[in-house]
Amino acid sequence: MAFPWLREPWLQLVASAKAKRLAHAYYLQHNVEAGSTEFIQRLNQFLLCKQPGKSACGKCKSCLLYQSGNHPDTWTIDGGDVNRIGVDSVRELQRSVMQTANQNGLKVAVILQAEKMTEQAGNALLKVLEEPPSDTHWLVSTADAERLLPTLRSRMQWVSVSYPPSIQNEQQTTSAKELLESLRGLRELPVLKDKESALSWLNVSENLLLDWLLVNQRVAAKRLRYQSLYDDLQQIGHFDWVNVSQLSEWVSECRQLRQRFQGSTGINLPLLLSFSWSRWSETLSG
Repeated sequence: MAFPWLREPWLQLVASAKAKRLAHAYYLQHNVEAGSTEFIQRLNQFLLCKQPGKSACGKCKSCLLYQSGNHPDTWTIDGGDVNRIGVDSVRELQRSVMQTANQNGLKVAVILQAEKMTEQAGNALLKVLEEPPSDTHWLVSTADAERLLPTLRSRMQWVSVSYPPSIQNEQQTTSAKELLESLRGLRELPVLKDKESALSWLNVSENLLLDWLLVNQRVAAKRLRYQSLYDDLQQIGHFDWVNVSQLSEWVSECRQLRQRFQGSTGINLPLLLSFSWSRWSETLSG
């Protein structure tokens, strides 16, 4: 493995394969810079390989087909190419995995950035995973596992990877701190110029609210997405009018906004998110 933090989870999966204890579906944190996509690709080839050892052999017909990008028994939906992953894409993938394997081995379905699935798409995937074919494995990456349906997560096995802190995470933490200060009236709310920036701030908003919710539930700091904000969130946790129920509603509001954005090209996401921020800020002001 080119990335040292991927070595331990890789060896665990290889050991499971040798013991014939592989799960039918795995999901892990989407972090391209830290090797998440490479990890999935290597696992994909390993599963399809006819003579695997500690990794795919790279020499059998199946490996050669995979390396050429022409293996007929693996399919990928890449959420990085689209604003949303719709139900039709998942159903098409479902039809593909139901076919007999062309190479008389396993079949592998991949979904990258699965948090972009619409609710309908998530339910369609859940239906497949409830009665998975014995010769098929699903490999899923997601930028935020909390955005996947809880029932969907329960049908997959989490691959725990200790990614190192990244510049991207530092930038997101800085944005979260700015948003928290804005909601408390300590600075102006961010200006949303386009859908892309609004979607980025929507992600920050949801993660910040989820952290605040966890702090209210007395969860340890290491469970937070923005761990450095633990003390800040504790300090404002005493507001009687902002409780677990209120925070849960705001988290749901973020997720509903995302679903509306993914389901319609005409939605004014910057305006709707700005309205939400204003209401939350008014609530915090008492």
